[in-house]
Amino acid sequence: MGVLSGIKVVAFTHFAAGPLVAQFLGSLGADVIKVEAPGQDLNRTLVRDMDSPFGEASPYFATLNRNQRGIVLDLKSDGGRDVAMRLVKQADVLVENFKPGALERLGFGYPELRELNPGLIYCSISGYDPTGPAKNERGQDILIQALSGMIALNGREGEAPVPTGTYVADAYTSQMNVIAVLCALRHRDATGEGQWVHADMMASSLHMMAQEASYIMNVGYQPPRSAAGVAHTDHKAPYGAYRAADGEFVLSVTGAEQVGALADLLGMRGEIEAHLDERGLKVHRDEVAAALARAFAPLPVSEALEMAATAGVWAAPIRSLAEALEDPVVAAGDLVQKADSAYCGAHKFVREPINMHASPIEATRPAPAHGEHTIEVLRELGFDENEIGALVAKRAAFGMQ
Repeated sequence: MGVLSGIKVVAFTHFAAGPLVAQFLGSLGADVIKVEAPGQDLNRTLVRDMDSPFGEASPYFATLNRNQRGIVLDLKSDGGRDVAMRLVKQADVLVENFKPGALERLGFGYPELRELNPGLIYCSISGYDPTGPAKNERGQDILIQALSGMIALNGREGEAPVPTGTYVADAYTSQMNVIAVLCALRHRDATGEGQWVHADMMASSLHMMAQEASYIMNVGYQPPRSAAGVAHTDHKAPYGAYRAADGEFVLSVTGAEQVGALADLLGMRGEIEAHLDERGLKVHRDEVAAALARAFAPLPVSEALEMAATAGVWAAPIRSLAEALEDPVVAAGDLVQKADSAYCGAHKFVREPINMHASPIEATRPAPAHGEHTIEVLRELGFDENEIGALVAKRAAFGMQ
């Protein structure tokens, strides 16, 4: 049994950040009930490949909605709202990531639900502070990456900045909200009081860049990106990615002595001799990085990595995500697991990276089909078969038989 066994979560969630919060709570043992609209969570169809084994199912939805039961309600109908209110009355946690005001207009804002269930922990995920002046602005991962300054840190100076290749703002924001919910549960254990908790995407993204922000706020300017590919605006050469004859690799943080030793092995110390001190590697980082890049270009990756190791410089090959997933270390850590469901068939997923040896997290449920658990949950809430039939007939609830 997970550490949150006995905790009931109602999730009014869609896309990524909200489902990730609900999924994590489910993986920790909570009973999570995802409430979808008749029109479905768009992530069911937004990213899919009809020629893949998933077919009409989305692998994104499958991996973000594990360990949840799925029901379908029309919250714009009296019957659908009644069912949702019964759910909320019994719940410990509500998670939602709709635009601020959307649930309030349906009667599911925190002030109303607090009266119904004083111990409820109401978790809101949004693009911006839902109490602030930008609360109605669109919040989506790449938009937040752009507006938070994150994208501006990536890529080479003189070229277009580069967004991250994954939904990093959504993912980090979701984890901040999981922490908030767990803390609120602990507070409720001590006081009996529920509360409203929220960590928005803009605030979370800025927090993710706290060390870079500290430089800008305290030193007084934002360093430019490197034209030669030094990968961090505040770092000195040779930190960054390099191309060899048969692939790419990275060099990490190191000191002037190690850079000099590497230059000796490459036979090009004279090109960077004048910059082989801590200040030179920072101020003249582009010249140093470019010179190293020219020297590495004709070598195979294996030889470049061997030279770096000999010189005491940290280095690693650049692998594709597919290659990383095949690493024996991943298998040894049981990070990739398998599931099977009527919704999307047999598939693999990457589990949460938390290891708790006395109370391990578990993947007990694959992502649900649309309305897969509606009838089951209605019965649990005390609706009899006639009432269930009436809700379905009125299209207030939608379920699979």
